Amino acid sequence: MDALQNFIKEVKAFSRVNWWVYIIYFMLLGIILLVEKNKLPSVIVITSLHFVADIFIMMMFSAYSNNKKTQGTYYQVMSMLIFMSLKIYTGIVEHTWHYLAADPVYILAAVKNYRIDVKKTDLKIVSYKTMLALSMLIIIFLLILSTNSNTGLTITSSEWVQTTGIFLFAVALSTTGNEHLRSELAITALVAMVAGSAWETGSLLVNHRIIGLALSYFLLPLTVLVFYARNWSNIIHPPKSPQSADLSLQAD
Repeated sequence: MDALQNFIKEVKAFSRVNWWVYIIYFMLLGIILLVEKNKLPSVIVITSLHFVADIFIMMMFSAYSNNKKTQGTYYQVMSMLIFMSLKIYTGIVEHTWHYLAADPVYILAAVKNYRIDVKKTDLKIVSYKTMLALSMLIIIFLLILSTNSNTGLTITSSEWVQTTGIFLFAVALSTTGNEHLRSELAITALVAMVAGSAWETGSLLVNHRIIGLALSYFLLPLTVLVFYARNWSNIIHPPKSPQSADLSLQAD
């Protein structure tokens, strides 16, 4: 019951700030209805579950800030399971596995932030440098697989832009102790993620095909990008006693 109340509270808070995203979402659903109505139910389910997972991330931040560590960990695990399930499903059904590729970096970043926020100890081996190196290794592996016709894995130009953003955002989440660098990486990542996802969504619609995650990876990171844009001056010139800027959504 407590979890449901917290969920409703976070949805209301998100909706007050990001009411405009619902307008864009329903407009895109209308377009999908016209070009590929058979895919509409699965798109609605996938984007809705992605939204639920992001709300769990917001609930996690709130729980940690209120020193409810067990509750925060529960929300974090729930969001991770939903995200991973959606990516595996999309990989199996649509043969697009690039969404799942950055999960090792996201998991390590989550462990690091949990250690810092809850255990009050750092996991120094996880830094933006080591996570950037890990990301490069995974991307090179993806590149090798995509150039091998026997694997059946193809990654389009728009998906490469999107993938770059997804990896960079994971690297940003693993960056601690330097909020300025963290914000710069996050903003760069969000621009790539939103641009790549918008490009991919447009290309898919033109070809009468749609992938639910492409739509949600466009809309939900867009809300975080707008948050950063609105708070740009405070991020670049933080007050004397800066508070870590909450990401309204983790955009996993």
